[in-house]
Amino acid sequence: MGVLSSMPTVADGRLLWRETATVTYLEPLALSAHPRLRCAFTTRHAGRSGQALNLSFDKGERTAVLAHRQHVLQALGLEQTTLCTVRQVHGNQVCIVDAAMLQHDLTGIATDALVTNLPRVALGVLVADCLPVVLYALDTPVIALVHAGRMGTYHRVVQHTLETIAQRFATPPAQVHAVLGPAIGACCYTLDIGAVGPFQDQFPIWEQFCIPHGPERWTMDLLTANTLQLQAAGVPAEQIDTASICTACHKHDLYSHRAEGQEAGRSMAIVALTSPARASSLPAESSISTPSAARA
Repeated sequence: MGVLSSMPTVADGRLLWRETATVTYLEPLALSAHPRLRCAFTTRHAGRSGQALNLSFDKGERTAVLAHRQHVLQALGLEQTTLCTVRQVHGNQVCIVDAAMLQHDLTGIATDALVTNLPRVALGVLVADCLPVVLYALDTPVIALVHAGRMGTYHRVVQHTLETIAQRFATPPAQVHAVLGPAIGACCYTLDIGAVGPFQDQFPIWEQFCIPHGPERWTMDLLTANTLQLQAAGVPAEQIDTASICTACHKHDLYSHRAEGQEAGRSMAIVALTSPARASSLPAESSISTPSAARA
């Protein structure tokens, strides 16, 4: 399967490659054996089936997408959980998923960040270049999942999420850990003055994540921009893991709207708190491998 040979070792091996008969996904090494967490970034491959793994209802037939989502939950050992997704709008609104909220249909809620302290609730955001940010503090415990594209970054959605975690769950940023998943890299994310101008106006450090790329052109580094926001909010640098995979460079394995246009499907970032008794091993049919043809 191409995913195992064509993509680089990620962030010095910080992501593990997982594959079942129906799902291929990436799992943060730091969380792979944790008894209280499950976390994954899906690829575009439906495991060994040879099918595509699109998880967006807007990009595929509803019955097929529902089946794919269930396969992902099964691969993660989360088939008994409730998967919560929302209507992502590139803003900075934060949705707290509590027992009362679970009584409603979250899919119509316009928000770009989900926070919960409930076990057996899986949070999911759809991505195809935008940056998924996983936040967790296991002493509380509390988890969050953030959809941070260009406009979400401009609206400081990760910082708003950290404020919610601090205010509603009494957990300061210093106790929060972060994992930044695959996203379009500065190598491929070229912008004009219309897109970069708002950052010039609102971010004194904008030149640290917007790199000149010709007359009135820049490339934007979403990873760096959001890492800086996390650190400015008080998350220690050593508690931030970044997965430096560019989705556009690796469009054969990950969905990329910038590289594929409207035809691009959607991957999903997922995180869930599980019961303390969860076994740290993979589900029975899963396998793990690391790309052999890797570049640093």
